[in-house]
Amino acid sequence: MTLLKIALIASALGLAAPEAQAAGTYKAPQVPASVQQHGSQWITTADGCSYSRTQAPGYPVQWVLILNPHHIGKPNAHAKCPPMLGG
Repeated sequence: MTLLKIALIASALGLAAPEAQAAGTYKAPQVPASVQQHGSQWITTADGCSYSRTQAPGYPVQWVLILNPHHIGKPNAHAKCPPMLGG
């Protein structure tokens, strides 16, 4: 198949539209309003789940569950804690 045919097929299917988004596009997580801040690195939600701030180069901030947050004086994560704060 030539590149022209591929471009025509993609255009006909709407795949070449500038406003199209790739499948699996990342959405920045929403942090609940009722959290306890521990500096800028850690937060604890009202239900006792503690999260650490992470950010890969070129990506937005993510909050990942801390299983054993003893270093900030909080209890271990429980079974109802989501692994990440997401939106």
